[in-house]
Parts: sequence; C-alpha cells; structure tokens
Amino acid sequence: MDYGKLVEALENGDSKELEALYGEAFQILCRFLRTTMRADYQDAQESAQHALVMTMERLRKGAIRNPDSIYSYLLQSAKNRYMRICHERDRNNFQENIERYAPVEEQIDRLVMKEKKNALMGCIAELEESSREFILYWIEHPEARSGAVARHFNISVNNVWTRRHRLVKKLSECVQKKINK
Repeated sequence: MDYGKLVEALENGDSKELEALYGEAFQILCRFLRTTMRADYQDAQESAQHALVMTMERLRKGAIRNPDSIYSYLLQSAKNRYMRICHERDRNNFQENIERYAPVEEQIDRLVMKEKKNALMGCIAELEESSREFILYWIEHPEARSGAVARHFNISVNNVWTRRHRLVKKLSECVQKKINK
C-alpha cells in the first residue's frame, strides 16, 4: 500500500479514495497486531481504529512532519494502543485480585484464630460432661445473664461465676499448652 496516497486523499478531501485506503490500512494494521503482537480480534480492531483516527487527526493538523514515515507511525501507534489496552486490563485484573484476597496480616490472624478455635474445641472435649455442657451453654448464649444460667443449671449465681471463672482459666491454660506444642 502506498501511504502517500492516503495523505494526498486526506489533503485533497477525496472521501471515496480516503475510505478505500482507510479500509486497506485498517486491515494491514489488524493483521500486524494479530500476527506480531498476538492480539485478539477485538483488541486488534480497536487498536487499529484508534491508530488510524489519531493519525488522520494529526495529519489534518499538520503535526506529522514527514508523511513518508506514515507507515511506521501507524504501526507504532497501533502497537502502543494495544499495549495500553493490555496494561489497563492487567491493572484491572490485579485490582480485582487484591480486592478478593485479604491482606497477609488478616490471613495470618484468621489462621491463628482457627488454630486457637481448634485447640479450644479439643480442650472442651477433654472436660467432664457437666463442665462441657456448662461452657458450651455460655458459648452458645454469650449474652445470657448469670441469673438465667443459674436457673438453667439449677445452681446459685455465685456458683455460676465461680464455675465460669475456673473453666475459663482451665481452658485458657489448655489452649496455651496445645498451641505451644
């Protein structure tokens, strides 16, 4: 293709010739992007379209000093546009991945909490049945008042606090031992 004819058609306002040359240049740019840059069809078309429109605009304004180098200018413009599309897509994918995953500190905190929870459940399983029922009731009903717990287990309020305190202390020591193994 003679790109000098494209410049002449643009300068002379020959829309029929410009349209034919534009279509030919568009196909050349698309093939270039698909073969050398491995662009998919849609990205190649978008990049070629952008390169041609921007080049035509610059030619109209007289911003391109050497019309003989229009071919290399078109190739470089199409390639740069395609690279920008890829960069934006990668940046967007990266943003999505960052939002999907928790920060490392959060992940570590979750692992530690999971380990503590597993250790706690192991320690609860080692308790006597009455103590296990008592502490599981507190875990399942954290908002329960001492009076309600006392009535549920048919014990005094003071006994509720004493048992709870002793079980929490015993479980805390057990969990620490299991974690520090």
